[in-house]
Amino acid sequence: MDMGIHLVSNTGSHERFSTFNPATGEPLGHYPLFSSTRVSAAVASAREGQAWWSRLPQRRRSAVLRRVAQLLCNERDSLAQIITSESGKPLQEALLHDVLVSADAAVFCADNAAAVLRREKIPHKNPGLRFKRGELSWEPFGVIGIISPWNYPLSIPAADTFAALAVGNAVVLKPSELTPRPALELEHLIGAALEAEGLSALPSPFQVVTGLGPTGQSLVSSSIDKLIFTGSVATGRRVAVSAAAQLLPVILELGGKDAMVVLEDADLDVASSAAVWGSMMNTGQTCVSVERCYVHRSIYSRFVSRCLEKISKLKVGNGAVSTTDVGPLINLAQLQKVSRQVDEARALGAIVHAGGNPLPDLGPNFYAPTLITDVDHSMSLMSEETFGPVLPVMPFSDDDEAISLANDSDFGLAASVWGRPSHAKAVARRVAAGTVMVNDLISGFGISAAPHGGLKQSGIGRTHGILGMRELVRPCYLDVDFTSRVKKLWWYPYAENLASMSAFVEMIHSSGLRRVVAAFRSLPAFFHRRY
Repeated sequence: MDMGIHLVSNTGSHERFSTFNPATGEPLGHYPLFSSTRVSAAVASAREGQAWWSRLPQRRRSAVLRRVAQLLCNERDSLAQIITSESGKPLQEALLHDVLVSADAAVFCADNAAAVLRREKIPHKNPGLRFKRGELSWEPFGVIGIISPWNYPLSIPAADTFAALAVGNAVVLKPSELTPRPALELEHLIGAALEAEGLSALPSPFQVVTGLGPTGQSLVSSSIDKLIFTGSVATGRRVAVSAAAQLLPVILELGGKDAMVVLEDADLDVASSAAVWGSMMNTGQTCVSVERCYVHRSIYSRFVSRCLEKISKLKVGNGAVSTTDVGPLINLAQLQKVSRQVDEARALGAIVHAGGNPLPDLGPNFYAPTLITDVDHSMSLMSEETFGPVLPVMPFSDDDEAISLANDSDFGLAASVWGRPSHAKAVARRVAAGTVMVNDLISGFGISAAPHGGLKQSGIGRTHGILGMRELVRPCYLDVDFTSRVKKLWWYPYAENLASMSAFVEMIHSSGLRRVVAAFRSLPAFFHRRY
């Protein structure tokens, strides 16, 4: 049982679990623990929904998604409050990074689904195949399972859900047990959109199953057709092993240790503000946050001074208070992980300029925004995902060293490079990551058209954008031969046919006189009797 979650006795037929506000410890709600039987029933219901949803004209599916986007906008303030109460993040972050990103994703998927599904003609240049016509179509997988995390409890599952629905799949979503309510709100909004479009009487193509780890395991083991998992590397490995046993295709987004490279020609004020925001927003609990910062030696001291000045102004507290900049960590377990990495680095000689300690007066899950230097790659703080409000800064001497440091990681999700655009772009091209931003960071995740995903231990596959939508359809090649009354040259019998077929091959791949001679030699193949 996870920290911050408690099982609740229930006089009914199903167990339930409870959630708590990470800032206040206040109980928030009780939710059902879906058993494997109930998960299977949800998948079966989604499959019924997919049967009619996939046959719906694309324009009607897109209309549903556009209506969901409008409902998200209409309910933006209440949704932000729900997200903040469960995750602890400041209201502005909940509004922009969860609600706005979700609404944008719905519109993008509605606008681009037809292009993703558009059929393609496949040319046949071989003379022996000239009477064939080939066509490549893209078909929905069927039922997509989604296991989503707590750090972006609306935007991550919503973006994946909209992409899957847009191209004709159904979805069964298992949200994090720490933040289940935004997923249930999404289920309500999709239901309202279906009703508004006159489709509510049919089985819904979107189902939510709540619960702890065993519920997620049941979803992986169920009859879904593809899985999208976002979470830790350790859990992702277990999911991959379980999926492999069933030959279940997966998309895995497993986090990162993202590098920020500040070149000597960067704007110092802008880059230092970016480093502070990029490492502290959502209390550092963002897979594309700044977890390692490398700064050119010529500006290193001034950069650290500016970061210290800006970090000292951050207001830490309950995310529901409008003046709060940095909220709590999600639970005590996450705080202990952050503390362990910072304490180890300090013991190995790192210098803590700000923070470096829990803030128990505010609550058990608060950690002070931390600036730390004199770090190196032998420290877990520079090699393992931290997921906390910590900015470690390390100097470099030239571009080659910066690139070497940035690429010295088991992760490769995202990175950013700061400097004169042409210079920074040249450096960015050499950084090994799924997304590299120049003079910006994190916002790539909020660009609906941009694919999201990484290299190495950061995962497999892509979500978001056209590439992400293409991950949710399977190619189907259709070939039609218009010589329906003619037996093919390459059919039985083979007797006395080899020489003429050899000449046929030469005719196709030769030129000039050799091709003409080969054509005459291949003529007997056209007159042999076929079985």
